[in-house]
Amino acid sequence: MILNCRKHPNIRTCWREIGAALPYRPYNAVYQRGHILFERSESRNWTEDEKAVVLKFYEKHGPDWKSLAQILGKNRHHVRETWRHTSRTGLKKGNWTQKEYQSLFHLVNKDLRMRMYEEKPSKHGMIRDNISWQAISDRLTTRTEMRCCKKWYDQLSSSMVKEGKWANTDDYRLLDELLRLDACCVEDVDWDNLLEHRSGYISLKRWRQMVNHIGIHGLQSFADQVEVLSKRYCPELLEVREALDSRPVVD
Repeated sequence: MILNCRKHPNIRTCWREIGAALPYRPYNAVYQRGHILFERSESRNWTEDEKAVVLKFYEKHGPDWKSLAQILGKNRHHVRETWRHTSRTGLKKGNWTQKEYQSLFHLVNKDLRMRMYEEKPSKHGMIRDNISWQAISDRLTTRTEMRCCKKWYDQLSSSMVKEGKWANTDDYRLLDELLRLDACCVEDVDWDNLLEHRSGYISLKRWRQMVNHIGIHGLQSFADQVEVLSKRYCPELLEVREALDSRPVVD
């Protein structure tokens, strides 16, 4: 009954009541997690026969994931993801190429621009910036949406953001100031006075984090490194990033 509460008026609001007991989680996340726990099969691994059924069903009926999930005894989200991973060829694992890095930056920056005026639904998990990781994964073609998301937040975004020592907008301000300076080497930069609201130690630490992910470009001159990173982080996107971060969170 709880999985079809809309058909039962006496328990129609059950998920909101459950969500009230978990105030640190948005209502939709509680609802989705509940369905996954109740609907997923005991066997987490997919057999080749099951994957073949998914592909055959999609060819005949399209993305009717709910019906297919009932047939297979699995959660519809897991069915959809299995179809996406099974039907897609060319997915990679392991180290990212510099072309993939550049493509990811381009796609995320483009997505941020598109979502500048949309509501910010949650500060939790993959949707904290409301970035469409599925669309980005589809366009990148070589990585799943989860890998794109983890690469962005675990490596390309600074870990200092979670610690409150850095902000997303600081990346754009840092590159903008370095472009203005046109310094020849890292020693020519007055890091203590580069960003008035950040210490020189923190600014330099963030710069080194950025350089770690530009591959062979890390062997180039400081000026070339600044140029490469400025193309990735797009300093002109600062206003967009500020607008995104300043939007009120709607749970």
